[in-house]
Amino acid sequence: MIVNVSEIGDGGLSLDLKKGPGWLGGSEKSEVASVDSDIEFHIDLLRTAGEVSVRGKIGFLSVAQCSRCLSDVSVDTNLEVKLLLSPSEAEGKVESGGDMDYETYRGRTIDLNDYMREQVNLSLPYKVVCAEDCKGLCGECGQNLNEQQCGCETRQEDSRFAVLKDIKI
Repeated sequence: MIVNVSEIGDGGLSLDLKKGPGWLGGSEKSEVASVDSDIEFHIDLLRTAGEVSVRGKIGFLSVAQCSRCLSDVSVDTNLEVKLLLSPSEAEGKVESGGDMDYETYRGRTIDLNDYMREQVNLSLPYKVVCAEDCKGLCGECGQNLNEQQCGCETRQEDSRFAVLKDIKI
């Protein structure tokens, strides 16, 4: 996603792109989730007073394991990106604040690849539950309790802590 600043006209420039999970360069899989579809980008660029405003949407499917029962869960991710780019002789981030990120670009071209990769990686789910009422795995035998109950005995609660059940926080 390299854009020449001179291609951004008075009305702006719109880009609709699809990239495969391999575009992430190996970072499409985290310890918890992985990108499982093409990544769709809709990006609008607008040039004003030497700066370039980048607004867009990124959409993709990821697969993660349920934190309770370890079954695969498909997560549909749609996120908005907002970036303001300023020309500079020195590359790097200027600042970040509010709901928009600020960065600089050098020369007449803007490379959005690193920024977009970062946004995708930051949006990968960290902890997923397949359903609010997921029962998880049996602590004794490992049986998925959503699929069937096991024959393991449930442990008795320590009666010293029974009073704490009634506390409303």
